[in-house]
Amino acid sequence: MDVNYLIKQLLNGLAAGSIYALVAVGYNMVYGILELINFAHGDIYMFGTFIALALLERHLPAPVAIPLACLAGGLTGMLVERVAYRPVRNAPRVVPMLSAVGAALVLRNLAQLIWGTETMPFPQLFPTRMIQVGEVQFNSLQVIILALALSLTGLFALIVRRTKLGKATRCVAQDIPAARLMGIEVNRIIQFVYFAGGFFGVAGGVLFAMYYAVWIGMGFLGTMKAWIACIIGGIGSLQGAFVGGLILGVTEALISGFVSSAYRDAICYGLVMLVLVFRPMGIFGRQVAEKV
Repeated sequence: MDVNYLIKQLLNGLAAGSIYALVAVGYNMVYGILELINFAHGDIYMFGTFIALALLERHLPAPVAIPLACLAGGLTGMLVERVAYRPVRNAPRVVPMLSAVGAALVLRNLAQLIWGTETMPFPQLFPTRMIQVGEVQFNSLQVIILALALSLTGLFALIVRRTKLGKATRCVAQDIPAARLMGIEVNRIIQFVYFAGGFFGVAGGVLFAMYYAVWIGMGFLGTMKAWIACIIGGIGSLQGAFVGGLILGVTEALISGFVSSAYRDAICYGLVMLVLVFRPMGIFGRQVAEKV
Protein backbone atom coordinates (compact mmCIF):
# COMPACT_ATOMS: atom_id res chain seq x y z
CA MET A 1 0.00 0.00 0.00
CA ASP A 2 1.26 3.49 -0.89
CA VAL A 3 1.49 5.31 2.47
CA ASN A 4 1.54 8.75 0.85
CA TYR A 5 -1.62 7.97 -1.09
CA LEU A 6 -3.25 6.70 2.12
CA ILE A 7 -2.39 9.91 3.95
CA LYS A 8 -3.75 11.98 1.08
CA GLN A 9 -7.04 10.07 1.17
CA LEU A 10 -7.25 10.49 4.94
CA LEU A 11 -6.82 14.25 4.55
CA ASN A 12 -9.53 14.31 1.88
CA GLY A 13 -11.80 12.37 4.21
CA LEU A 14 -11.12 14.62 7.20
CA ALA A 15 -11.87 17.74 5.14
CA ALA A 16 -15.16 16.35 3.81
CA GLY A 17 -16.02 14.76 7.16
CA SER A 18 -15.53 18.00 9.06
CA ILE A 19 -18.11 19.63 6.75
CA TYR A 20 -20.55 16.77 7.39
CA ALA A 21 -19.86 17.15 11.10
CA LEU A 22 -20.60 20.86 11.17
CA VAL A 23 -23.92 20.32 9.40
CA ALA A 24 -24.74 17.36 11.67
CA VAL A 25 -24.24 19.32 14.89
CA GLY A 26 -27.27 21.55 14.35
CA TYR A 27 -29.26 18.67 12.91
CA ASN A 28 -28.50 16.60 16.01
CA MET A 29 -29.57 19.32 18.41
CA VAL A 30 -33.06 19.53 16.90
CA TYR A 31 -33.55 15.78 17.16
CA GLY A 32 -32.10 15.74 20.68
CA ILE A 33 -34.79 18.17 21.89
CA LEU A 34 -37.89 17.36 19.82
CA GLU A 35 -37.03 13.85 18.54
CA LEU A 36 -37.98 15.18 15.13
CA ILE A 37 -36.08 14.40 11.93
CA ASN A 38 -35.63 17.88 10.52
CA PHE A 39 -35.82 17.13 6.80
CA ALA A 40 -35.67 20.85 6.03
CA HIS A 41 -32.27 21.33 7.68
CA GLY A 42 -30.27 20.56 4.54
CA ASP A 43 -32.38 22.86 2.37
CA ILE A 44 -32.02 25.66 4.93
CA TYR A 45 -28.24 25.52 4.66
CA MET A 46 -28.49 25.16 0.86
CA PHE A 47 -30.63 28.31 0.70
CA GLY A 48 -28.20 30.20 2.95
CA THR A 49 -25.23 29.10 0.83
CA PHE A 50 -26.90 30.50 -2.28
CA ILE A 51 -27.46 33.76 -0.38
CA ALA A 52 -23.75 33.84 0.46
CA LEU A 53 -22.90 33.31 -3.22
CA ALA A 54 -25.30 36.09 -4.26
CA LEU A 55 -23.78 38.53 -1.76
CA LEU A 56 -20.25 37.71 -2.86
CA GLU A 57 -21.21 38.17 -6.51
CA ARG A 58 -22.40 41.66 -5.59
CA HIS A 59 -18.83 42.33 -4.41
CA LEU A 60 -19.69 42.37 -0.72
CA PRO A 61 -16.54 41.56 1.33
CA ALA A 62 -16.41 37.97 2.55
CA PRO A 63 -16.15 38.97 6.28
CA VAL A 64 -19.52 40.71 5.82
CA ALA A 65 -21.22 38.41 3.30
CA ILE A 66 -20.63 35.11 5.12
CA PRO A 67 -21.95 36.23 8.56
CA LEU A 68 -24.97 37.81 6.83
CA ALA A 69 -25.66 34.54 5.00
CA CYS A 70 -25.30 32.57 8.24
CA LEU A 71 -27.69 34.99 9.91
CA ALA A 72 -30.14 34.53 7.03
CA GLY A 73 -29.86 30.76 7.50
CA GLY A 74 -30.58 31.09 11.21
CA LEU A 75 -33.59 33.32 10.58
CA THR A 76 -34.85 30.90 7.93
CA GLY A 77 -34.60 28.11 10.46
CA MET A 78 -36.63 30.13 12.96
CA LEU A 79 -39.24 30.88 10.30
CA VAL A 80 -39.55 27.22 9.33
CA GLU A 81 -39.93 26.24 12.98
CA ARG A 82 -42.62 28.84 13.57
CA VAL A 83 -44.63 28.11 10.41
CA ALA A 84 -44.09 24.41 9.71
CA TYR A 85 -43.25 22.75 13.03
CA ARG A 86 -44.74 24.56 15.99
CA PRO A 87 -48.41 24.28 14.90
CA VAL A 88 -48.06 20.47 14.62
CA ARG A 89 -45.59 19.87 17.44
CA ASN A 90 -48.06 17.84 19.52
CA ALA A 91 -49.65 16.03 16.58
CA PRO A 92 -48.89 12.36 15.79
CA ARG A 93 -45.25 11.86 14.79
CA VAL A 94 -45.96 11.44 11.08
CA VAL A 95 -47.55 14.92 10.83
CA PRO A 96 -44.40 16.94 11.75
CA MET A 97 -42.36 14.72 9.45
CA LEU A 98 -44.64 15.49 6.52
CA SER A 99 -44.59 19.17 7.45
CA ALA A 100 -40.77 19.05 7.46
CA VAL A 101 -40.72 17.48 3.99
CA GLY A 102 -43.13 20.18 2.78
CA ALA A 103 -40.90 22.95 4.17
CA ALA A 104 -37.88 21.39 2.47
CA LEU A 105 -39.68 21.25 -0.88
CA VAL A 106 -40.78 24.88 -0.57
CA LEU A 107 -37.21 26.04 0.08
CA ARG A 108 -35.83 23.88 -2.72
CA ASN A 109 -38.32 25.14 -5.27
CA LEU A 110 -37.84 28.74 -4.15
CA ALA A 111 -34.08 28.35 -4.62
CA GLN A 112 -34.68 26.81 -8.05
CA LEU A 113 -36.95 29.71 -9.01
CA ILE A 114 -34.34 32.30 -7.98
CA TRP A 115 -31.03 30.66 -8.96
CA GLY A 116 -31.98 27.88 -11.36
CA THR A 117 -30.76 24.30 -11.44
CA GLU A 118 -27.21 24.76 -12.69
CA THR A 119 -24.19 23.84 -10.61
CA MET A 120 -22.25 26.99 -9.75
CA PRO A 121 -18.65 27.41 -8.60
CA PHE A 122 -18.12 29.11 -5.27
CA PRO A 123 -15.37 31.73 -4.86
CA GLN A 124 -12.31 30.62 -2.93
CA LEU A 125 -12.34 32.82 0.16
CA PHE A 126 -8.85 31.85 1.28
CA PRO A 127 -5.60 31.82 -0.65
CA THR A 128 -4.84 28.16 -1.24
CA ARG A 129 -1.60 26.47 -2.17
CA MET A 130 -0.11 23.03 -2.19
CA ILE A 131 1.81 22.10 0.96
CA GLN A 132 4.64 19.58 0.89
CA VAL A 133 5.37 17.63 4.08
CA GLY A 134 8.00 15.01 3.36
CA GLU A 135 6.69 13.13 0.34
CA VAL A 136 3.05 13.99 1.08
CA GLN A 137 1.46 16.86 -0.83
CA PHE A 138 -1.93 18.31 0.10
CA ASN A 139 -4.03 21.42 -0.40
CA SER A 140 -4.03 24.10 2.29
CA LEU A 141 -7.83 24.42 1.82
CA GLN A 142 -8.24 21.01 3.46
CA VAL A 143 -6.43 22.22 6.58
CA ILE A 144 -8.41 25.47 6.65
CA ILE A 145 -11.75 23.64 6.36
CA LEU A 146 -10.85 21.23 9.16
CA ALA A 147 -9.64 24.06 11.42
CA LEU A 148 -12.74 26.20 10.79
CA ALA A 149 -15.09 23.25 11.37
CA LEU A 150 -13.36 22.41 14.65
CA SER A 151 -13.45 26.05 15.76
CA LEU A 152 -17.13 26.56 14.93
CA THR A 153 -18.15 23.29 16.56
CA GLY A 154 -16.13 24.21 19.63
CA LEU A 155 -17.87 27.59 19.75
CA PHE A 156 -21.27 25.92 19.52
CA ALA A 157 -20.34 23.45 22.28
CA LEU A 158 -19.12 26.34 24.43
CA ILE A 159 -22.43 28.17 24.00
CA VAL A 160 -24.42 25.04 24.89
CA ARG A 161 -22.32 24.11 27.91
CA ARG A 162 -21.28 27.45 29.42
CA THR A 163 -23.99 30.02 28.79
CA LYS A 164 -27.33 30.44 30.52
CA LEU A 165 -29.11 29.96 27.21
CA GLY A 166 -27.18 26.74 26.66
CA LYS A 167 -28.08 25.40 30.08
CA ALA A 168 -31.73 26.13 29.41
CA THR A 169 -31.37 24.28 26.10
CA ARG A 170 -30.02 21.20 27.87
CA CYS A 171 -32.90 21.36 30.37
CA VAL A 172 -35.45 21.44 27.53
CA ALA A 173 -33.66 18.52 25.86
CA GLN A 174 -34.02 16.45 29.03
CA ASP A 175 -37.67 17.17 29.81
CA ILE A 176 -39.84 19.79 28.11
CA PRO A 177 -42.76 19.77 30.63
CA ALA A 178 -40.36 20.01 33.59
CA ALA A 179 -38.44 22.82 31.91
CA ARG A 180 -41.68 24.70 31.36
CA LEU A 181 -42.60 24.27 35.04
CA MET A 182 -39.19 25.71 36.01
CA GLY A 183 -40.03 28.92 34.13
CA ILE A 184 -38.02 28.27 30.98
CA GLU A 185 -39.59 29.70 27.83
CA VAL A 186 -39.60 26.48 25.84
CA ASN A 187 -40.65 28.04 22.53
CA ARG A 188 -37.84 30.58 22.73
CA ILE A 189 -35.29 27.83 23.42
CA ILE A 190 -36.56 25.72 20.54
CA GLN A 191 -36.32 28.72 18.23
CA PHE A 192 -32.75 29.27 19.42
CA VAL A 193 -31.92 25.66 18.50
CA TYR A 194 -33.37 26.10 15.02
CA PHE A 195 -31.53 29.42 14.64
CA ALA A 196 -28.22 27.86 15.73
CA GLY A 197 -28.77 24.87 13.45
CA GLY A 198 -29.42 27.12 10.45
CA PHE A 199 -26.54 29.47 11.33
CA PHE A 200 -23.89 26.79 11.70
CA GLY A 201 -25.43 24.78 8.85
CA VAL A 202 -24.83 27.66 6.43
CA ALA A 203 -21.25 27.88 7.69
CA GLY A 204 -20.89 24.21 6.81
CA GLY A 205 -22.60 24.84 3.47
CA VAL A 206 -20.09 27.56 2.59
CA LEU A 207 -17.19 25.21 3.38
CA PHE A 208 -18.89 22.49 1.33
CA ALA A 209 -19.34 24.89 -1.59
CA MET A 210 -15.68 25.95 -1.51
CA TYR A 211 -14.63 22.30 -1.55
CA TYR A 212 -17.16 21.17 -4.19
CA ALA A 213 -19.73 23.59 -5.70
CA VAL A 214 -23.25 24.99 -5.16
CA TRP A 215 -26.42 23.36 -6.50
CA ILE A 216 -29.96 22.92 -5.24
CA GLY A 217 -29.46 19.19 -4.57
CA MET A 218 -26.76 19.84 -1.98
CA GLY A 219 -29.47 20.29 0.66
CA PHE A 220 -30.80 16.74 0.35
CA LEU A 221 -27.26 15.38 0.20
CA GLY A 222 -26.40 17.30 3.37
CA THR A 223 -29.49 15.99 5.15
CA MET A 224 -28.57 12.37 4.39
CA LYS A 225 -24.90 12.82 5.34
CA ALA A 226 -25.82 14.61 8.57
CA TRP A 227 -28.32 11.92 9.52
CA ILE A 228 -25.76 9.16 8.92
CA ALA A 229 -23.18 11.07 10.99
CA CYS A 230 -25.69 11.44 13.83
CA ILE A 231 -26.52 7.72 13.79
CA ILE A 232 -22.84 6.77 13.87
CA GLY A 233 -21.86 9.27 16.55
CA GLY A 234 -24.99 9.13 18.70
CA ILE A 235 -28.23 11.06 18.62
CA GLY A 236 -28.22 14.06 20.95
CA SER A 237 -24.43 14.18 21.39
CA LEU A 238 -22.46 17.12 20.02
CA GLN A 239 -19.15 15.31 20.11
CA GLY A 240 -20.88 12.26 18.65
CA ALA A 241 -22.18 14.26 15.70
CA PHE A 242 -18.72 15.65 15.00
CA VAL A 243 -16.91 12.33 15.34
CA GLY A 244 -19.61 10.62 13.26
CA GLY A 245 -19.10 13.16 10.48
CA LEU A 246 -15.34 12.58 10.50
CA ILE A 247 -15.80 8.80 10.43
CA LEU A 248 -18.21 9.10 7.50
CA GLY A 249 -15.89 11.40 5.54
CA VAL A 250 -12.82 9.22 6.08
CA THR A 251 -14.78 6.05 5.21
CA GLU A 252 -16.01 7.60 1.95
CA ALA A 253 -12.52 8.76 1.01
CA LEU A 254 -10.91 5.38 1.70
CA ILE A 255 -13.60 3.51 -0.24
CA SER A 256 -13.31 5.90 -3.20
CA GLY A 257 -9.51 5.72 -3.15
CA PHE A 258 -8.96 2.01 -2.63
CA VAL A 259 -12.15 0.30 -3.83
CA SER A 260 -14.42 2.34 -6.11
CA SER A 261 -16.56 5.42 -5.77
CA ALA A 262 -19.43 3.36 -7.22
CA TYR A 263 -19.58 1.35 -3.97
CA ARG A 264 -19.05 4.30 -1.63
CA ASP A 265 -22.67 4.97 -0.63
CA ALA A 266 -23.57 1.28 -0.41
CA ILE A 267 -20.69 0.53 1.97
CA CYS A 268 -21.46 3.63 4.08
CA TYR A 269 -25.08 2.57 4.45
CA GLY A 270 -23.82 -0.89 5.37
CA LEU A 271 -21.73 0.77 8.09
CA VAL A 272 -24.87 2.47 9.41
CA MET A 273 -26.64 -0.90 9.52
CA LEU A 274 -23.78 -2.38 11.55
CA VAL A 275 -23.92 0.53 14.00
CA LEU A 276 -27.67 0.11 14.39
CA VAL A 277 -27.29 -3.62 15.03
CA PHE A 278 -24.35 -3.58 17.45
CA ARG A 279 -24.50 -0.05 18.90
CA PRO A 280 -28.04 1.35 18.33
CA MET A 281 -27.36 4.46 20.44
CA GLY A 282 -24.23 5.34 18.44
CA ILE A 283 -20.64 5.67 19.61
CA PHE A 284 -21.30 8.43 22.15
CA GLY A 285 -25.01 7.78 22.68
CA ARG A 286 -26.31 6.64 26.05
CA GLN A 287 -29.41 4.60 26.72
CA VAL A 288 -31.53 6.49 29.22
CA ALA A 289 -34.42 4.90 31.11
CA GLU A 290 -37.69 6.69 30.58
CA LYS A 291 -40.06 7.01 33.53
CA VAL A 292 -43.68 6.16 32.83
